[in-house]
Amino acid sequence: MTSAPLWRGYWFLFASTSAAAFIMQIDLAMVARLGGRASGAYAILMRITLLDVAVTIAAAAVAAIALGRAQKNGETADAIEKTCALSLALGVATAIFGFFAYPIFLDALMGDAAAAPYIGAPIVWLVAGAPFRVLSNTQGFLLHALGRGGSVLTWKLAEIPAKAGANVLFMQTFGLGFTGCFLAGCVVAAASSFWLWTRLHAHGARTLRLPEFAFARSFMSGTFWEALRVLSPQAAMLFSLTLFSLPWHYAANGQRLDSYAAAQTFMLFILGPLITLMRYLAIYLPKQSPEDWTPALAPVMRVGAPIALTAAVLLLLARDWIGDALYRQHGPWWSVFVACLALSIPIRFIGSIVRGLTLARSAFAELTSVDVLAQWLIAPLFILFGLSVNRPEIAYQSLIWPEIVAVFLLWRGLRSAPEEPMAVSLPSEGHVQ
Repeated sequence: MTSAPLWRGYWFLFASTSAAAFIMQIDLAMVARLGGRASGAYAILMRITLLDVAVTIAAAAVAAIALGRAQKNGETADAIEKTCALSLALGVATAIFGFFAYPIFLDALMGDAAAAPYIGAPIVWLVAGAPFRVLSNTQGFLLHALGRGGSVLTWKLAEIPAKAGANVLFMQTFGLGFTGCFLAGCVVAAASSFWLWTRLHAHGARTLRLPEFAFARSFMSGTFWEALRVLSPQAAMLFSLTLFSLPWHYAANGQRLDSYAAAQTFMLFILGPLITLMRYLAIYLPKQSPEDWTPALAPVMRVGAPIALTAAVLLLLARDWIGDALYRQHGPWWSVFVACLALSIPIRFIGSIVRGLTLARSAFAELTSVDVLAQWLIAPLFILFGLSVNRPEIAYQSLIWPEIVAVFLLWRGLRSAPEEPMAVSLPSEGHVQ
């Protein structure tokens, strides 16, 4: 079996997600030019819309996995139409929630007077775009699952100048300022969903159709567990930052917090390719027969393992230079963090494969349970003990041992799993397996 389609699809997915992240940086740069507290309000709004982001990611992941299995059964169009309908419904639900909840959160974080200019029309357009964001992300993942990642990347690259141009039009030409940024986002998201739907026409999709109860229940259940798994590390990161900010007995407390916060940002950059690998395996493997999964993973190990080991060594050697040159950080609370992160990369590489396998089996609840256990029970113990004795080499074991435990539990679960993966049920399959 050639590995070319696998790696081509992986790089299309990685480039597409990177382009999407770049659009947010464009927004932030253009909003900052408005002055006042506009950039702070934008950053806070992006933080309080974590539920929106989690649902967007989770619905796309579950839809693509369901489509992969449907392709084997000749039900591609049916799966596309039903998963897109459910994704749109989830987008509408998050929009309704956001319409009522986001103004309250913004008031609480900024203060009534400071938040007033950013409540109202900006939030209306922000939540109005939620259904299109959820739907277009699902459509993009479906195209990746169909081997059309090149089309998705082309559109994502086109979105960058389109969003910048729409920002100029609405924020400056029409004089809408802060509101214009979110109106532009809604327009671009709507255009994306319509264009991506035309790409799905080639695979038989014609109209959105509400599915039967069994399909909807399986899809919503998978989306709930996957959204919870997406939210968990974000909340765990905030919790760990809170632990570092507590008034510990050591004078270096502020330096510890600064180093840890900067290192967390750096870690998100480092782990991006591994997260993409997990996502792509989850949508690539369901298209294969279970007996073909091991041969399909062979090139991943053959190519990925040396890259992971090389990256770990380079990161270990360059940790102090990275801290000084890029983050203006130095000292043991930076250096030891990056060293432990480097040591964890080979483990995390294996973890991305094991998680991809688990997701490909639609074992969403099992994966979420293991990750939550590692992030909320094991990691905080190392952090608390390390902070209490001012020993970074103890605190930062939280980067290594939780991942080891998670990989072990997931691997054991895969070995004891039945031959046939669980699935979002389609009409001809009857009940959920």
